[in-house]
Amino acid sequence: MANKKNILIIGSGWAGSTLQSNLLTSKYAITVISPSPTTPYTPLLASAACGLYDFSLVETPVRHESSPIKFIQGKVRTIDFEKKTCRCRPFFEDLEDERFELSYDIVILAPGCLNQTFGTPGVVENACFVRNVADAMVIRQRIADCFEKASLPGKTEQEQRNLLHFIIVGGGPTGVELSAELCDLFNHSFAKLYPHLKAKPTIAIHDVAPNILSVFDAKLQEYALSSFSKRGVQIVTNSHIQRVDADSITTAEHGRIPAGLVIWATGNRCTRLVESLPVRLTPRLPRILTDSFLRVYGKDEQVLPDAYALGDAADIKDASLPTTAEVACQKAEYLAKSLNTEFDSPFKYEQKAIVAYLGQRDGVIAGEENNLTGQRAWMAWRSKNFWWTRSWRQKVLVVVAWILDWVVGRGIAPV
Repeated sequence: MANKKNILIIGSGWAGSTLQSNLLTSKYAITVISPSPTTPYTPLLASAACGLYDFSLVETPVRHESSPIKFIQGKVRTIDFEKKTCRCRPFFEDLEDERFELSYDIVILAPGCLNQTFGTPGVVENACFVRNVADAMVIRQRIADCFEKASLPGKTEQEQRNLLHFIIVGGGPTGVELSAELCDLFNHSFAKLYPHLKAKPTIAIHDVAPNILSVFDAKLQEYALSSFSKRGVQIVTNSHIQRVDADSITTAEHGRIPAGLVIWATGNRCTRLVESLPVRLTPRLPRILTDSFLRVYGKDEQVLPDAYALGDAADIKDASLPTTAEVACQKAEYLAKSLNTEFDSPFKYEQKAIVAYLGQRDGVIAGEENNLTGQRAWMAWRSKNFWWTRSWRQKVLVVVAWILDWVVGRGIAPV
């Protein structure tokens, strides 16, 4: 044990989790510090929020009985790159005044990002986010509450329609897939559970951009718009949201719009740790700048010793890679191989097919060579969901969830 180098991984998201599971514990003593003791499977959160998956299927604990990796539930406040130490605090309200220090031989920065509200009043207080399992639980409960409130005696039809208007802010893959899952839920399971409210739920996607699914080409965007139009999902582009209230949003273009639930599925901002570090940052969304070997640049543009960064909180100089699970996992696998075998080839991102689910077994895929739409795209999306999970137990239970959804519908009782 004395001969092992100490690796400190900051963060337990896709990057941190993939890295720690691929590093050789025979070579390194690994410590993970994170506010969260689990890793969420973020591509599955929309499905879990809408009752397709049990919440235990869409996250995995950092601690494992068979793993010697040490976990600390806390937050790093500062890093001294010269002394190779981190000043930290526990992530518990009753212990927030305590401090402790961790030393390392190699530090991996993967703290992720936070929700970006763009300073819009009322977002934090009244909207739901989609970043972890706790967020998905809140969404599921709020959906159920909206239908139960609309079912109360004495509610007028307009009051019911206001309660059952669901607004998703953000026209990227997350927002689109949330809309698709809501559409499936309302048209199937909830149509049977709440027959008296059938045809009253409505869904709208608001985005400040001129189109949705901007990462897809124009032809696929048009297909997605047509698909949503057939299912009654309203697409509101060039929408500038001025505030979010408990029962509505206000936009510059359309004024006040009543809503039972607002889901904020757009925007990233960096953590306080990233802002405070003596490192180079990218413009706009500040991300830690690295070279092609994922080594961190200091303020003087020199690479810092034994410091690496990856995940949403980092980007490679002149690369401008997206903040996706795919990028995080590829970087983590590369860095684990680099540290395990000490090879010196630079990181090269391999663009995979981009998939988005549109509801009713329909989807779009932007492939490396050919684009796909329709049921084949939906099947590819399902397949990708299957492979995002890490354990075979979870993979089996995901398939069971598909079968149960087909046979008896979704389980979305209040949690």
